[in-house]
Amino acid sequence: MLIVLLTAATAASEQDQPLHWWRLGREGQVLERGQDRLEGLHQRYAGERVRALLADGVGLHRVSLPGQRTAAIRAALPYALEERLSQELDDLHIVMGPKRADGQISAAVVEHRLLAYWSGRFATSGLRLEALLPLAALYADQAPEQGLRLQALDWPDCSGWLVSAADAEPVLLEPALLPFWLNNRLQALAPEQRQLSGPASELASLQASIPADTRLSSPASAEASGSLQGQLATAAPLNLLTGPYAVSMAAPPWRKLRPVLVAASVVVLLTVGWLGAERAALEAERDALRSQIETTFSRALPGARLQDPLVQFQQQLQGSSTQVQAGAGMLLHAFFTSLQGQSGVEIRQLRGSVEALDVELKVASFAELEKLRAALAASAGITEQLEGADSENGGVSARIRIARGES
Repeated sequence: MLIVLLTAATAASEQDQPLHWWRLGREGQVLERGQDRLEGLHQRYAGERVRALLADGVGLHRVSLPGQRTAAIRAALPYALEERLSQELDDLHIVMGPKRADGQISAAVVEHRLLAYWSGRFATSGLRLEALLPLAALYADQAPEQGLRLQALDWPDCSGWLVSAADAEPVLLEPALLPFWLNNRLQALAPEQRQLSGPASELASLQASIPADTRLSSPASAEASGSLQGQLATAAPLNLLTGPYAVSMAAPPWRKLRPVLVAASVVVLLTVGWLGAERAALEAERDALRSQIETTFSRALPGARLQDPLVQFQQQLQGSSTQVQAGAGMLLHAFFTSLQGQSGVEIRQLRGSVEALDVELKVASFAELEKLRAALAASAGITEQLEGADSENGGVSARIRIARGES
């Protein structure tokens, strides 16, 4: 995970100034750190999760609101903070935090202008923010049980002081404002609660600016708990990327469906391939059948123009055409009727006229040839004549003339 620090110094100019960053391991340990521009971080760590810490320009508040419904509390929160804020509510982005054990609600307030600026910077660089966190909110769990606690931040470019209290959210102050703010804050506390802990050197310089009855203490571990690893080990508090600035970190819906899409793509490809093969096979079968029809037609009706073979053969067989067609049709009908029951007969050529039909064919044997001649001779109205027969491999080739005779 990448941690990027956003300070007033880096936001003062529109130029893309280098930012301080830390790269954490799975256990929260610091693996790398440096200072670079956002585009450079995107080139080096494009796939890393990114969190940004906003050090300036964000205020933390704590208010008490009646009611239990989260939606009602969120709607009333801006008006509960209105008296504390010096700007118009329309210019501010207010984020509601979790409800505390004492019933109070934590809230973060930041200008829309500042959020739009940083959101644009990260969007331009290509980095995708997981969270934008107030830096002061990381110290919310380090508040003292009583009084105030003063901490010096060891973050780069952060020269302010962090003041935390048990009854309020942490506040990040500039050194020049610290004496005035502490005096007013301690004056608001009851005398028995006026206690301030912090570095001894800073307490000595502040002693003249705070109430005289304030009890001062300098714990030896005042800054020991401020390690980066400890501050970022917990979940992100008060993420400012809500509402119009919300960024979904969930995986795109299509990514979850990637296995299903891959399987569907394979099925589609296989189906398209199978349909293509089936179409190619059907086209080849159609072409072979068309060629066979043309061959049979040219042999059966030499010299005739091929238009609709089925209709033309029906006209020939049924005698519904001209006289030439009627004569040839009768001879063809007699010939094909005689072929019924014959096996192994191959018609090689048919030549016809009104009075006669010359057939060149191949049969399995002379016995089959005589059987066919006998069937032709038994047909009424025609005569048959064997014009030649020769033995060849696998059968007998013969030429038979079928003519119209007395019925």
